[in-house]
Amino acid sequence: MELVLTNLSLIALGGCLGSFASMLIYRLPLEDVGITIFKPRSFCPLCKNKLTILQLIPFVGYVYSQGICKTCNAKINSSYLINEVLIAAFVLLIFNKMELTNPVAWSVVLIVMCLYIQSLIDMQTMHLFQPLSLILVVSGLTLNISTSFFTIPLDSMLGLIFGYGILFCINEVYKMIRSRDGIGSGDFLLLGGIGSIFGASALGPILLIGSSITLCLYAVNKNKDGELPLGFGIGIGAIFYCLLFLFLSIK
Repeated sequence: MELVLTNLSLIALGGCLGSFASMLIYRLPLEDVGITIFKPRSFCPLCKNKLTILQLIPFVGYVYSQGICKTCNAKINSSYLINEVLIAAFVLLIFNKMELTNPVAWSVVLIVMCLYIQSLIDMQTMHLFQPLSLILVVSGLTLNISTSFFTIPLDSMLGLIFGYGILFCINEVYKMIRSRDGIGSGDFLLLGGIGSIFGASALGPILLIGSSITLCLYAVNKNKDGELPLGFGIGIGAIFYCLLFLFLSIK
């Protein structure tokens, strides 16, 4: 019974974090000075009507609304529910391998959240929110220097340098050939942050997974002339690597 209650609590926590992630994914790229992460209260993007308390409850709100706004009947993007389900699953997986009272576990949750939010923002807007990448850099260096959880401090620092430097150098070569940027500078810092978390030795596998995901998106995308969301690929690749690390390294 205690295990069931714990898992239900973790699902509820994950749903709340997923709802928060959805809010950040929507609001962080906006240039509207009247909309910040603090105000106004959650609203329908089309009619701007504020959501009720019941509609704000993770999982329940979407089911209660039947996927439509009760005021304007506009369809609610299913990504809101998907984000809640996925983040809840991540939280369950992380705390299935680590103690709830372990501060490192909460650091891992923060890292996965930042990677997920960055990935979705990049897929939707082709831009990355640099402060989130800086959080990844600080989290990675702090976690590994203090506990060597993912890797040793030297590998963490080399991961930051090489992660940033690899994409920077590739972009410089591309600019010499095509006279324009081929990779956004936000991707440099994102991969640098990922390198600071998992170390230089992990950059190869993460880049392989990330580039494969990005190429798959390109293959199914009807608009072949559009830019590729590399940040989405390497962000999701880093999440996969993180979860795989937890399952293989923690007994």
